[in-house]
Amino acid sequence: MNMFSLPGRRTFAKTLGFAGALTTTRVRGLAAQAAVNPNTTLDGIAEDLHSAIITYPMHDTHCHASSDQLGTTTPDQFLLDLSLAALPQANYFPAGVLQQWRDGAGPTRASLDQRYGISKKLDEIRFHFRQSMFVKYLTKELAAFLKCAPRWETVVAARNERGKDYPRYISDLFRDVRLTNAMVDTGCCEGMGARGFNAFAQAIRPCEMRAISRAETIYGPLMRQEFSFEELETRYKQGVGDALDGTGNYGFKSWGMKSHLLSRLGLLKPTWDSDLAKKSWEDYKRLRGTPSLDREEAADRGRGLNEYLFTIALEECLKRDMPMQMHAGDGDAPSVILRRQHPYNLEEVVRFDRDGVMRMPKLILVHAGYPLLKEAAWMSHLYTNCYFDISLMNPVINLGLTQRFGEILEAVPMSKVVFGSDSWKVPEINWLAGKWGKRSLSQALAVYVKEKVLTRDESLEGAQMMLHENNRRLYGLPA
Repeated sequence: MNMFSLPGRRTFAKTLGFAGALTTTRVRGLAAQAAVNPNTTLDGIAEDLHSAIITYPMHDTHCHASSDQLGTTTPDQFLLDLSLAALPQANYFPAGVLQQWRDGAGPTRASLDQRYGISKKLDEIRFHFRQSMFVKYLTKELAAFLKCAPRWETVVAARNERGKDYPRYISDLFRDVRLTNAMVDTGCCEGMGARGFNAFAQAIRPCEMRAISRAETIYGPLMRQEFSFEELETRYKQGVGDALDGTGNYGFKSWGMKSHLLSRLGLLKPTWDSDLAKKSWEDYKRLRGTPSLDREEAADRGRGLNEYLFTIALEECLKRDMPMQMHAGDGDAPSVILRRQHPYNLEEVVRFDRDGVMRMPKLILVHAGYPLLKEAAWMSHLYTNCYFDISLMNPVINLGLTQRFGEILEAVPMSKVVFGSDSWKVPEINWLAGKWGKRSLSQALAVYVKEKVLTRDESLEGAQMMLHENNRRLYGLPA
């Protein structure tokens, strides 16, 4: 039975929707008194929990490295760097057009703008994003951190001043929320390369950077070649082995892998049929470069090969007891097909059936399946090898996180929830995930304490699990 419908739980349902700011006066010990004092306020319990939780170290189980080229920016460019609508901005135009426009000058730039409406599209993205709750709240939070007036242009100017020593600024952000470990997906790197990743790893210290290799980054370049299937397969297996065991992940040791294949193919089914994969490769080469007006038809090209190569990567993770992060929910429209990203499309991957056995490798559903959060949570409830990551939803859904945490904890054991940010381009995303995530987690746990579902000690133990212990256990990290 859903606990929200139990007698006497009407307050529970109502308060899980509560997203107001925490009281500013710290009232320690109120949560411990809640069991005997029914008049203890929810705000008081939340504030007491938060005073402890903000001191806990945090692991970011899924994020990306910030480029050291973004220490200074403009108010307009910072909006584009933060906006998810702008993240795949090049895909709004034919291949190469956006870069030509940026590099062009005079008549060339004007001609491209007139033909493709580039300025208008980017201006629309900025205009709407600036009116989002995310930017409104971020402005105030960054203003407090930077000690300046809560106005967008003022905040960006203050950031630029701190950004003159960008490594120090990044480290200050990470220290502020006690971010001690960052699992970095190296498959989305804005062309950073080994030098850029090393610079990021140094900048975030004492936080540790640990690299996650991406399957598509290994086989993507191979699929642009004219290899035979046998050579493609051999080179890919070598690439996976080198990424997981050697220096093939920009010189870093890999602690697991990530796949973004769901957003392309939708329903994923592992396949070990090399004959099917070989035929798929030949068909893919024949159609490669052929225009298609249908996005799904284009995405399905090479499906059998993609599933075969993904299966190889997952097998290698299983052999090493390494987790595979699976993109679920979210989506970088317009470069992906949103309707294909349903978390249930990953069920056969979670099971990984072969020879009548569910072998069940460690799978982490990243991005909370958002907006299909409940489906991702239920998958994590049903399959013991399926873990639940809150990145992107945290911090983008900011004040709504309190209610979302309540929904997650209805179904997902606290031992299977991992914190993340999905930070892209700039380090403020990692910082916000820690700041807002800890605050909302405190508020959600306060409801469970108030309703006597958890004791204060149990809620704080659960917070430590979710913030860092689960990630350490998943990846076998040193204590």
